[in-house]
Parts: sequence; structure tokens; C-alpha cells
Amino acid sequence: MTPEDDRRNVWRHGRLPILRFVRMKRMSWLVSVAAACSSSVAWSQESFAALLAKDSLSFSLPKGFAALAVVVNPDVQYQFAITSSVAKAEIRYAIFPSSNNAQFAEMFLQTICLNVSGGKTCNIRPFPQPAVRTEFGADGGFTSMTGLESQFGKGYKYCMANLIHKNDVADVVTFFLFDDMKVLQSLIAQEDVFHALRFK
Repeated sequence: MTPEDDRRNVWRHGRLPILRFVRMKRMSWLVSVAAACSSSVAWSQESFAALLAKDSLSFSLPKGFAALAVVVNPDVQYQFAITSSVAKAEIRYAIFPSSNNAQFAEMFLQTICLNVSGGKTCNIRPFPQPAVRTEFGADGGFTSMTGLESQFGKGYKYCMANLIHKNDVADVVTFFLFDDMKVLQSLIAQEDVFHALRFK
């Protein structure tokens, strides 16, 4: 099996973001992924419910939130979104094939940050290992914060993107879109909001 066959197998679900801002000299291994994303197959989406079942995930709609239509954009694909009824905030969920190791997961989250921020790198920090396993049922995870300069972030100033991954299962990215840091602090302090989507 060739390396190209391996890549096709790993990314067969076509749920990667379009990599418009990737700097080739820093992450040259992503070139083939960008090419794959230009195909129509890359934009095929499975329903959120089907992905939850397939990847052993559970989701509970938090109190004070309602489902929101997914907005097609050239930056990052996602499958489901909810909006707050009490503050200007939106949470989006994207499920991808598993990265299977912490280094790949961190680079993948940085790529997503580049896409939603207009090409700016963001500070990424790992979740504590015992906590991410207990709270999310995951093998690892990272959190990041960035300003929004993209179609993905239209209407909002900032985004906190959290990635959790379970080896050989899936990567899950949760995007918190907001304008006011106090709103974000309120959201992440709520158990049912911060842990709405997790591995079983």
C-alpha cells in the first residue's frame, strides 16, 4: 500500500477543513490533504446523529440552547450548531477521523486555527490527561483561543476551539463563538454546556 493509499484510507470520510492558510514550509505533509479537500467527495457529510452513533459519542442539548442551521463556508466544515437564548454565543461541533496521537492532533487544531483566524497561529495548550479522560472519555485533547477573520467566524469576534481525540475512533472539535469574554466564562462554567459532546 502506498502513502497515498494510506491517506485516502485515513481521510475517506472527507470531513477535513479546507486548508487555505497552511504554510507549506511548516506543515508540508498537509499538501495532499488540501488536494483531497478540493474534490466533491471531501464535502460529503454524514448526519450528526449518524456520526455520534458511528464514533461512540454522546450529545445532550444544554438548557438555554437551540439547534441552529449549519452555515456552509470555505474554512472549516462542521455538522451541528447550537445558539444561546440568553447571550450572543454559538457553539459548533465538527467530527473528523481520528488523529491517533497528540502531535498530529495539535497540528490539526493549529491548522483549523489558521483557517478561522485569517492565517494567524494561535496558542494551543493541552488538556490535563486525567481530566480529559474522566470528563470527555478521550485519550487526549487541546484548547485554543483566536480572533476570527474568516467566513466561518462571520458575526463573531473570537473563538475558543477545543479538540478531543480518541485513538482509532475520532477527533471532535467544539467551537465556542462569542464577542464578550464574560460570556465565554459563563458558558464554560456550565457543566452541561462544556461537556455536551463527549465520548462514551
